[in-house]
Amino acid sequence: MKKFITLLIIFLFVHSFCLYADNVDSFDNDPLAIGQKKPFGIQERSFEIGIMNFNLDFANNFLSISEVFQDVINIDIDKLSDGFNLNMGLNVTPFYFSIKTKKGWGFGLSTNMEAIGVLALPGSMLTLSEAVQENSDISGALFASATINTFFNVKKLKININPSLFYTLAYITPPPESTSGLVYTLDYPDGNTVMCIDYSIRLYTGFPLDNTDNFSLTAKPGFDFNVGFEYPLAKEIGLSKILPFLDFDISLNFVHVPLIASKISDYTQIDGRFGSNEPIKLFNGDDNGNGFLSSFDSSNNEPYTGTEEIEVTRPFKIVARLDWRPLFGIKLLTVSPVFGLCYNKLYHDPVSWEWGLNACLNLANFLLVKAGVNYTDRIYINSIGIAINVKAFELDIGGDLRSQTFTDSWTGKGFGVNFGLKFGW
Repeated sequence: MKKFITLLIIFLFVHSFCLYADNVDSFDNDPLAIGQKKPFGIQERSFEIGIMNFNLDFANNFLSISEVFQDVINIDIDKLSDGFNLNMGLNVTPFYFSIKTKKGWGFGLSTNMEAIGVLALPGSMLTLSEAVQENSDISGALFASATINTFFNVKKLKININPSLFYTLAYITPPPESTSGLVYTLDYPDGNTVMCIDYSIRLYTGFPLDNTDNFSLTAKPGFDFNVGFEYPLAKEIGLSKILPFLDFDISLNFVHVPLIASKISDYTQIDGRFGSNEPIKLFNGDDNGNGFLSSFDSSNNEPYTGTEEIEVTRPFKIVARLDWRPLFGIKLLTVSPVFGLCYNKLYHDPVSWEWGLNACLNLANFLLVKAGVNYTDRIYINSIGIAINVKAFELDIGGDLRSQTFTDSWTGKGFGVNFGLKFGW
């Protein structure tokens, strides 16, 4: 029973309850979104409260929505040669508020639930192709955080500093002595056949799972911060006066800069092996002819609990952005290319590049429409969003198509929806 419960928790966590968000999904707070100015039409709110901002998303590289919702599902096994990747997410910001002053500074406070879940299986394992110690990604994390949001100006330079206190509530990772949660080998040394699949996964929780009657939070908090810099470069060097269509700002954002790692210690571990690291024997003198089958004896250990403290940091990003207003400096349209770098220890290969091209149409700050094509968190995302703002109230809604490959991101193999409400004056 304990083994079944542990497997169920891991399955639900990775496949259907994986949360991830770097920050509030809005026009103002996303470092990969555009930095749209709002200097005309409806004035910006000096005081703002946001409630129930959320984003729900799913992405895979194998089945599209149209293939799933059919009477008969046809599966092309040949596609498995590219591997199978699955990402699901939910970002929830239950509450935040912010205050902006006419003197160019402001502050706020936000609460957040953020996490990431990953399942990536290599094509060699799914098609039983030759490979030696091929690694898979089976990982996830769940964070709860509270963030102080501040900004101020130093002459023409706008600076955002957002320190966060966060707890790691759950963390799926290989044990410290393992390089991957799942390792696959099919090799032919000296004409023999060696086939082996080793798995070892730990589910860390911020509280003991074997003592649910007396709940106690054992995770220790961590501390990181976001910092961003924005500068009206074209205006300050006089370029926009000479060539008005070259009116742009530049910005640089550092996301989740670690200062103190969160710590988590209670874990449940499941591990075992299918196959053997010794050559397969067709016959071994057994009168019952079990030589071949004995080579595939599995060694599945019962899940067991323990404590071993590990340090956890949230994914770190560096994102550069340019906000270009091509209509001769008019704030009606802003085009924003972005480029960044991400370091995420939940992946076997933690470093990945990020990029994107976004546009925002601002109609008197009453109706804002944004669209973009981005590669972020190793997912290609084609998005569109709308914000309706009457100053006292704002509604943000949006959707996207996504996948782990660019071509698949247009075919319905993944989707995302977001919703947010803002109030203020």
